Amino acid sequence: MVVRPYFTEDKKVLPFDKVIELERIDDWTFRSIVKAYSPTGGQNGTYGGHVFAQAAWAAAQTVEEGFLIHNITGWFILGGKPDEHYTYRVREVRNGYNYCTRTVTVSQIAAHGDMFTCTCSFKREEASPFDVQDQPNLKDIYRDAIAGKENEPMQHPNAPSTDSIEFKEEYLPAHPDHFNPVAGLHLRKADMSKFNAHRAAIDRRQLTFYTLRGSLPLPTAPYPPPKSTAKWSVTREANMHACAHLYASDRNSLFIVPNHLDRARDFTRMASLSHSVIFHVGFRDLVMPPEPRIDHPNADPTFWRDDEVAPLPLCNLGGDEGNDGQDGRDGRDADGRKWFVQEAWITRATGGRALHTSRLWDWERGVHVATTFQDGLIRFRGGEKL
Repeated sequence: MVVRPYFTEDKKVLPFDKVIELERIDDWTFRSIVKAYSPTGGQNGTYGGHVFAQAAWAAAQTVEEGFLIHNITGWFILGGKPDEHYTYRVREVRNGYNYCTRTVTVSQIAAHGDMFTCTCSFKREEASPFDVQDQPNLKDIYRDAIAGKENEPMQHPNAPSTDSIEFKEEYLPAHPDHFNPVAGLHLRKADMSKFNAHRAAIDRRQLTFYTLRGSLPLPTAPYPPPKSTAKWSVTREANMHACAHLYASDRNSLFIVPNHLDRARDFTRMASLSHSVIFHVGFRDLVMPPEPRIDHPNADPTFWRDDEVAPLPLCNLGGDEGNDGQDGRDGRDADGRKWFVQEAWITRATGGRALHTSRLWDWERGVHVATTFQDGLIRFRGGEKL
């Protein structure tokens, strides 16, 4: 079976549920269906966020209802091949009452061995007597970068296929018909040049906004969960909402390193070594509401199946706690899209490696959804390879 493209012949982009969809081979083995995103047609491999998120989704197929992923660390062993399926082999490490653990190994061409491996931890929802987090006013801190776009992130430029000078100045002019949108999500890159201009590399930041393409299954049964003592449970499909955040978390991550070091033309090699995401919240703050069926003039349209009924009315349940947007839709944009943002920076860079760190936020409500860490290989001209 040939892997399917992530956009159609008439340039409509697949929704997230189709991008992450799996074919079940047996109870512990799964195979991808849609091609992984390939920034430049495959010459530089595939987007690591695809295998990272889809491995978590494969692991979620093997846990009981009620468990939601809260922690994943993955190691990138070989570059991905865009025209090959990913085969996911899940192994049970432990099944506890409140926590369970899975490992996933991924291959494409059997003779080449494994190309990715990860460990995923899932937990049950539980109440807490406190909820402590940093409380920055993101819209005030980054006012220079978002002025006039505070409530309309779609007005920011589309996140580039590859956030490098070479891509902008060499690849795009040589490929004037370039059309290669990231599927599954809308991703928008804020222009941080004014904010970063007079800051040291370690203090510079990059904001990338993201919102869902399409619609996802309901995260609880029943939905919304009753406020009474009636029984309800988190569905396995709630993990698909979490996986959408995982998919966004790796986008153009290591390119921040040369860009923030003002050495955008000097790097000779770049590759992800490992990537970790820790979720700090339960399903209420992970929910990805459905995309409205409104084509935005600044975005490539989403592919909707002709036989698909209107999306179910998902909402971010945290929005009913008095922190809604002005229109009562939990701070969504004019079309009704719910936005999250990745706030990213570099923490350390030396010895052929760099550490990319980020926080994922609910843009309107200021909820700190997750923290990410990526250890990456990066080499620059003038550095000696030992």
